[in-house]
Amino acid sequence: MALETERRTLEAEKLVGTRSAQVMARAEALVPGAGRDAIEPLLADARLFIDSANIQRERVVIEGTVRCQAVYRQGEETALRALTAQAPLSHVLEIPDAEPGMLVWARGEAVHAEARYENGHIVFQVACDLSAQVLELEPVELITAVKGQEGLQERYSPVCSVKLAAEASEATLLTESVSLPAALDARATLMDWAAPQVEEVTPDLGGVRVKGRVFVETLVASGAAGRPGVLVRYPVALDQLVELPEWLTGDVFAHVDIRDVRSRVEPGDEEGEMKLTCEIEACVRVLANVTDCADALADIYATRGAALDVEREDVELCSAAKRATLSEVVRGTVLIGENAPGVGTVLAVQAQPSIGEWGMENGQGRIVGVMELSVLYMPGGSELPASTEAELPFSITSPVPLNDDSWIDIQVVSAEANALMSDRLEVKLQLNVTGETRQRERIEVVEEVEPAEAPPRRPGIVVAWPGEGETAWTLGKRYGVPADSLGEVEAGKPVIVKV
Repeated sequence: MALETERRTLEAEKLVGTRSAQVMARAEALVPGAGRDAIEPLLADARLFIDSANIQRERVVIEGTVRCQAVYRQGEETALRALTAQAPLSHVLEIPDAEPGMLVWARGEAVHAEARYENGHIVFQVACDLSAQVLELEPVELITAVKGQEGLQERYSPVCSVKLAAEASEATLLTESVSLPAALDARATLMDWAAPQVEEVTPDLGGVRVKGRVFVETLVASGAAGRPGVLVRYPVALDQLVELPEWLTGDVFAHVDIRDVRSRVEPGDEEGEMKLTCEIEACVRVLANVTDCADALADIYATRGAALDVEREDVELCSAAKRATLSEVVRGTVLIGENAPGVGTVLAVQAQPSIGEWGMENGQGRIVGVMELSVLYMPGGSELPASTEAELPFSITSPVPLNDDSWIDIQVVSAEANALMSDRLEVKLQLNVTGETRQRERIEVVEEVEPAEAPPRRPGIVVAWPGEGETAWTLGKRYGVPADSLGEVEAGKPVIVKV
């Protein structure tokens, strides 16, 4: 009887390639009523939203929008002013072997923004980090059973393939209103910062429900004496259903991208009351993983009949997707710029994380980087607001392993600073850190089994001396006897083999 094999096909997720680049974007906006007054930009910020990522042959085309905002001072005015600008961004990442129809996961972030005044305009220069990862699903055929010959000794290994099966997204508009104290004398909003945090992803009718919060900080222009700006912090609730087939809702990962934030100060419901109203355009993205497992033939030999000719192959697959979300507090003391006026009262702090490196240390993931700080403040003994920049190094320990292809996102939920002395600040940052590592490995499995001519052998007894690393299976395969007939095998201890 001929050998018969039963087979099963799994789809294996293969990493085709990863590329990253830093791209500069430029935007500008007209300064209303500038005239001959000196314009001094004090704070600048930018946000990048990826609109699309399309795979072409051996490249990924990323299209996005950069939205910029700045706070500035005009002439000798003590009041703060603000303006916004935006610019399109388009960039090509070359990824060999990428082909249309493959899966792509693109990410982008504005990591640094500068603003300067030129000829009646404020010009923004924004550094944006872009990255794209291209994945391909390849069919892998595994032998799950062998029949047709007596005396077969088989060894099977569990093989699990985790693959990115689908991506879905929903655009949503979040709104919130908060009352402002009368003593604030709120005039207008100047700048907004938003940090999303996903807290719960659960299956729901028709898809998955994503719940969380967006932590917003709004710098409000104030008429209070000696304080032209006040930072208002408030959370905005997020509750969004993302449509997804029911069979894909078991293992999902959600991420929120902020497209735009708009806020305004307007009269409240009661006379003399003011309120802050905020609108957030967000995109809730859901990535669905599917895990498929099978017991694959790892090795085989025969104790009777014909010998076996065994061909093996290496299979590359993603065996696990490990994720972690954690909150982290970073504290430190920083010195202000050498030529900056001494700090009196801090009005607002903007923090932008810049990740230097990540990897494994003492069995744990470790992320190291620098926080780039921009501080808006009132100098001691002056009514003209000023700003300065500083850097604060940080180190974060991750509970999941990290490798070169890990995805890491750091959101600054809140940033606070207090003047310790006129030339130094005590800084406290509340961070939300999210990361995912897809564990990829190569395993050896049996690809083909064919009968072969058995070498002649005489019955008898052999005393075998196992070497280091030898097992009952390796001895049984060497002498053509069942592995379970050899009992316990230890290196350096003789084993009686009945051939």
